[in-house]
Amino acid sequence: MSIAVFNINDAGIQLTVDRELIRTSPGIAVLNNSSLMTGEEAREKVKLLPRWTNNRFWSQLNTNSLPNSTEQVRHHADIAFAHLEDLWLPVSKAVDNVILIVPGYYLNSDLGLLLGIARECGMPVKGVVDQSVVAATDLPLRSNIIHLDVHLHSFTLTKISNQGILARKNVATILETGLSTLFDRWANIIASQFIQTTRFDPMHNADTEQQLFNLLPGWVRNLQDSNTHSFSLKTADSEHTVAISQESLLKACTPLYPQIVQAVRSEIAPNEPASLLLSHRLQGFPGLKESLQLVANLEITDLSEEKANDSAAIHNARIIGDGDTISHVVQLSAGEVATPPKQETGSAKATHILWRHQATAIGKALPIDADLSAGPRTSNDPAFTLYARNNQIMIDCSTSDTVKINGATVDPDKPLKPGDKIELAGDQLTLISVLQDG
Repeated sequence: MSIAVFNINDAGIQLTVDRELIRTSPGIAVLNNSSLMTGEEAREKVKLLPRWTNNRFWSQLNTNSLPNSTEQVRHHADIAFAHLEDLWLPVSKAVDNVILIVPGYYLNSDLGLLLGIARECGMPVKGVVDQSVVAATDLPLRSNIIHLDVHLHSFTLTKISNQGILARKNVATILETGLSTLFDRWANIIASQFIQTTRFDPMHNADTEQQLFNLLPGWVRNLQDSNTHSFSLKTADSEHTVAISQESLLKACTPLYPQIVQAVRSEIAPNEPASLLLSHRLQGFPGLKESLQLVANLEITDLSEEKANDSAAIHNARIIGDGDTISHVVQLSAGEVATPPKQETGSAKATHILWRHQATAIGKALPIDADLSAGPRTSNDPAFTLYARNNQIMIDCSTSDTVKINGATVDPDKPLKPGDKIELAGDQLTLISVLQDG
């Protein structure tokens, strides 16, 4: 009996049949005259046909009338139906049962509408399971588990207890920024580097702009720990290549990291070890894992691309209800509870200071001007200087009465660590750590 699993995440709906990945289709739609394109086809036309696009129909699943509705597309549910049907029809004759994996932020109203859409598609849905809980099964985890995931328009954090049974405790949207915004930021950074280095502007032409956005998800996913990364675009008569610095990529996402780290830290009780599951959709994010490693008592596990779908297929008997009953499963049997490893005595060293969206390398010494209105600037008469000493970051203040560290008076003999906040003239800078090749 064949089982298809649909993992609903607008960053890419995953379809597996009998544990074989068939497609990963992003939650994007483009309407060209009377033709509605969804998923991969739509993604490859977004910049070529920009007049009518929508990428919020899965995160805002409802039947509210769209301001630019048509006879074919009245509301988000219509678009979700078209997307789901496009995924379902090619495999429908080979599948007996369907399991839906759903994000934790879906309410009962969302689930009811989703099941109605699936029924209209002709899908034999037999079970619905929580995305984070099913991803956590059969792993050696601690008794407290946190799952971090990213969607097109948000980051979510799910808390799970592990007492022989994995039970979802709470779900929070910790950021209203997601992959859609980050890809736009990274694309602009890359385009600016092309202009600066080669005078070639990929955004000037719809074809090269579309090519940039087509390449970007895979390029980010495959980023390695390095100071620079090569990016290439082909035109009709040539190929353009630039080197993109790790530091420039960080500018797109470092404003988000302190909020993510704080949200994770707030879910961990003092002296209570926890496991953090990182979604495969976060693979390649520059500096994210290094920032999360600053949280004490946290063991980080990278989830593979097909982990949730594989686990749903393996645990199908628990997820599929009896008869015609479809349950929203938020509890599953757990794997082995991991024994917390000994805590290392060392800690990561701060490498940058973060001001709003701007990360600045400290290096051997970084003298900062008192005026932060335009961001951190070096100065011959600095308000304070950060400098490296014995593999630690220290601070020297010429005006210690106006500089505070975490709200307290500066102690020039106390090393600074990632997460420390420097307060100056009503503004704030945060020390962060970014792993780089030596």
